[in-house]
Amino acid sequence: MGSLGCAVLPPPVEERVSAVDPQVVRADLHMHVTMRAALGPLFQGEPGDGVLAGSHAERFVNQVDAAALRRAGVRLILATVWPPPATRPGRSALGEALHQLAELEAFARKNPDFVLARSAEEARKELARGQLVLVPAVEGGEGIRRVEDVDLLHAAGARSITLVHFFDNSLADAADDQFGPVVGGLTNGRAGGLTPLGATAVRRMIQLGILIDVAHASDQTISDVLAITEPAGVPILYSHTGAGWAGTRCLSTPLAQRIAASGGLIGIGLFRSPFQEVPQAERWEGFQPGTCDDDIAHWVHYARQAGPESVVLGSDFSSVILRARPGGACARGIRHAGDLPALFSALEAHGVSRENLDDSGTRVLRVLDTVEARADSSARQSARSLAQPRDNLFLDWE
Repeated sequence: MGSLGCAVLPPPVEERVSAVDPQVVRADLHMHVTMRAALGPLFQGEPGDGVLAGSHAERFVNQVDAAALRRAGVRLILATVWPPPATRPGRSALGEALHQLAELEAFARKNPDFVLARSAEEARKELARGQLVLVPAVEGGEGIRRVEDVDLLHAAGARSITLVHFFDNSLADAADDQFGPVVGGLTNGRAGGLTPLGATAVRRMIQLGILIDVAHASDQTISDVLAITEPAGVPILYSHTGAGWAGTRCLSTPLAQRIAASGGLIGIGLFRSPFQEVPQAERWEGFQPGTCDDDIAHWVHYARQAGPESVVLGSDFSSVILRARPGGACARGIRHAGDLPALFSALEAHGVSRENLDDSGTRVLRVLDTVEARADSSARQSARSLAQPRDNLFLDWE
């Protein structure tokens, strides 16, 4: 690994970005492919319809494009659906999550570049055919009010679940101050970790072979999850984060090291936050805050602290966020997936090897293999036999 203490960042690398071999499979642990389905008229465009953000500041415009992903080598994606709270009057949180998973499936059916995969075996087969592979994921467990709800989400295709999002729910305590300390004083919930239902849900996720994602969770929640998964030999994800030098939306070094030691992965998000400024000690000569230099610094920080094999991309594309402005190592900023080659080249300039970037898909498949191997076949069969309440989405499933 290169050091963040190196003397001078090379000039912008966009002009000398080399092509990625079509056989390379890089991964993204957190990408919103169908955000228009979640936010309706507020969000413009989706992959394939020609609408793409033209600026880093366009929060409500699609940022995902199949051709751009191929150019960057990103072909294995945890396609994350976000069931936003209270945006579908009369529909329960579980009903909205199931609806979003159905929308993701419909998207893949009508877009020939993309295909859903619900196992590592399916993913490998489709990757060999040259497809962009989407593994369905759900951000936020608000719909889980009983352990049977985990089974319903699995039956609907979910293979990764983020336990919490911005606010505490029936499963766990979310990280405080995600919107900053001032707003946090109004929105922060209880201080704690997993609830009894949360612990039961985590164990059921292990039985079903669902990836457990602790992004947005409090430190105590993450520790409680690890207390269950480490003895079981089950790796977990922190799918999108910034480095642990700030107290919000970040993963601390000790927890990052535990996740890595158990075979888990840490995804680096490409979001800008005023609460995650890179400290002076971590900057290099010519460092430009607010640019993709921040993303590089976060990536290298975790690679140094937890090991380069544990770090992959977790872009959070098509989330309602600000991204890196133009400047630093990425002259055009991070507008959309088309800017990933420049970011990857900049990472190489800072000591992240091309082999490490190219191997990220293999590492994600390895985690999927391990999680599936720890699953209980009878539990999976029981979940698959459940009838999906797609015709009854407006009922309360509590």
